[in-house]
Amino acid sequence: MIEQVVVAAVVLAAVGWIVKPLLGSRRALGGPDEDRRTEDLLEAKQSVYRSIVDLEMDHEMGKMGDQDYEQLRGQSKAEALGIIHELEGEDTQQTDLATLEEEIRAARGRLRKN
Repeated sequence: MIEQVVVAAVVLAAVGWIVKPLLGSRRALGGPDEDRRTEDLLEAKQSVYRSIVDLEMDHEMGKMGDQDYEQLRGQSKAEALGIIHELEGEDTQQTDLATLEEEIRAARGRLRKN
């Protein structure tokens, strides 16, 4: 009888040892909703930066007029600021355009290298 209890305890411990990492990785893949939302916002921000760099390149190559360029760039900047404020939880009235331009400049450098 004692042998059966010991064997059962060892089997349960082994099963727990095997299953625990599998359950942990499943939770890591799913992640909390907040982490997933932040990840989505960061991806959206990078996408907007890529579109701004593409607009700049099209404008430089003469594929787009000044008025269209300014309008589309302004819309993209507003979208990027909205995403930044959502990420940081700030009010959109507290806009820091210098920081945005700096981030766009950094994105431009990264994207043009590729």
